[in-house]
Amino acid sequence: MILDHDGDNWILSDDTLVIRAREIDELDRKLEKELHGELQHEKKIHVYMRTNNDIIPEWMRPYMNHYFNRYLELPLQY
Repeated sequence: MILDHDGDNWILSDDTLVIRAREIDELDRKLEKELHGELQHEKKIHVYMRTNNDIIPEWMRPYMNHYFNRYLELPLQY
């Protein structure tokens, strides 16, 4: 999945899904709700979120793989 930001909202998308939220926490919860049907069949779902490089300033890009990509395990544990 691709993680992006439009200046107001975080946007998570792939070929079949687009989710928008003002906060990352809200984005995670919306994703969990969207994948609820799949969670009923599987105990855990692992989601890799690759950050859109265009939202990261050029000088920070050498570090982006370490700080900006996300790996989320559903269901959420908090």
